Amino acid sequence: MNNNIPKYFILTSLFFMALGCLEGLMFPTKFQFQPFYSAIFHLPAEYLKPFFGSFLVKIHTHINLIGWVGSALMGILYFIAPQINPKGHYKRILAYLNLISHVAGLLIFTTGFHVIGVVGLKSGANYGSEAFRAVVAPYKMLTMTGGILITISAVIFAYNMVRVLLATKK
Repeated sequence: MNNNIPKYFILTSLFFMALGCLEGLMFPTKFQFQPFYSAIFHLPAEYLKPFFGSFLVKIHTHINLIGWVGSALMGILYFIAPQINPKGHYKRILAYLNLISHVAGLLIFTTGFHVIGVVGLKSGANYGSEAFRAVVAPYKMLTMTGGILITISAVIFAYNMVRVLLATKK
């Protein structure tokens, strides 16, 4: 069996681990590097604290859990499942679709949180208010699209694992 799928998922997990660590470093340094963060997040300094507290924390959490942990577990399970049941094999094309939808979904999803945070906070509306929701409504499609792709990825992964683990003949 070709071991590229596990390798690609594990490499992807390492990328997201590094990204998650960099994001984690931003929290305690948000005031020391305020001009830098204002520039990269395209936000006036007064909006950095609410952006970090409401949006970057969501981005950080999803990058770490779905990106790092999820990718690593999928890579490990794509490697181990055929060893648990040597009669089973996963569909490689679906595994590649799993990887693509997983990565694309997570990047689109977290980009959506970023855009919603920047646009919503720059509007001056209070986070969570009707006015805030109205301003960010056009950008919610990003998070929804990303979430749908992540869900498709999970369904493909589950199908491939069940296919391997419950196979009775080669």
